[in-house]
Amino acid sequence: MFKVSFQTPEKLPSNVVEGVITYGPWGGNGGTKFDDGTYTGVRQITLSRNVGIVSIKVCYDRNGQAHWGSKHGGTGGFKTERIMFDYPSEILTHVTGTFGPLMYIGPNVIKSLTFYTNKGKHGPYGDEQGPSFSNKINEGKIVGFHGKEGLFLDAFGVHVMEAKVPPPKPPLSRAIIQGERTIAEIDNSPWSNKLVLAKRGPIEEVACSVVKEPAPCGPGPWGGDGGRPWDDGVYSGIKQIYITKSDAICSIQVEYDRNGQSVWSVKHGGHDGTTTNRVKLDDPHEVLNCISGYYGTINNDEQLKVVKSLTFNTSRGKYGPFGEEKGTYFTSTITEGKVVGFHGRSSSYLNAIGVHMQHWLGNQRTTKRSLFKFFS
Repeated sequence: MFKVSFQTPEKLPSNVVEGVITYGPWGGNGGTKFDDGTYTGVRQITLSRNVGIVSIKVCYDRNGQAHWGSKHGGTGGFKTERIMFDYPSEILTHVTGTFGPLMYIGPNVIKSLTFYTNKGKHGPYGDEQGPSFSNKINEGKIVGFHGKEGLFLDAFGVHVMEAKVPPPKPPLSRAIIQGERTIAEIDNSPWSNKLVLAKRGPIEEVACSVVKEPAPCGPGPWGGDGGRPWDDGVYSGIKQIYITKSDAICSIQVEYDRNGQSVWSVKHGGHDGTTTNRVKLDDPHEVLNCISGYYGTINNDEQLKVVKSLTFNTSRGKYGPFGEEKGTYFTSTITEGKVVGFHGRSSSYLNAIGVHMQHWLGNQRTTKRSLFKFFS
């Protein structure tokens, strides 16, 4: 039985960025020193492990750009863990872990790691045996890692930007709706759903579920300026999505639902994709809430920016990422609702993509009392 003891963080001023404090490293004395430096945040972490943490690789954020650090440690981990943070709303605040020898004797290595954010806890990853450590002293966010590496992750430390971390935004539970709900029809509208709120009256706050009509100019598009613009319009829902990719997203084609009828879009993009991915939703029980991804250059050509990867978040989970997560990050997460159409630009690649949203203006768990209040 190992005796667990808490290790007081070694707090040193960072010589990289003003206001950043360096903690650690904790663990063994072996291995070669490494230091990723400092960034503006942490997007995701990839760990490999067996009897200890074998290696770590981190995707950082620097002013909206994704930057991958080097892989630190050895090879041979039989299990790989991928920790994806909902950046920038989810912020990594502190790390805890344990260290000890691989056998009963021998040099110390990192045995387990746990990551804490303003939204909760990820882990522990590994066996929590041996002395423990933590950087949780003052409030702040982790902006970089350092340590020692060999055949395993020998030691581990963090760079922390000490500041007040905002709490995560709570989900919308109440709605502000129009006091006068006059409906008008748009003449010569290209959209299949032509109903909009015509007059703005006094606002009233109610606890019920209200659907705002899809906005013709939805969020986005995100990506480059090249390619020809396209717009699928708005529908009742989304059934499935086909994506082809090579060194970037080559094309996208969507099967929509329009009041129970299947409607296919044209294929947007080129025909040179080497891999095809299919995302099939359990429509109408599963809805697409949000898309996210990255866009960047091809072959270092600053004149050609295209969509590099796509991830689809639904009411039941996440599909993807499809493609390489490098470049500038984007997300359609602004308000609660569902995606009811896509628009963008395309050429031989998918140059840019955006969404049409149908927003939920309130708590979807509507009570009879609130419905009566709304329709009375």
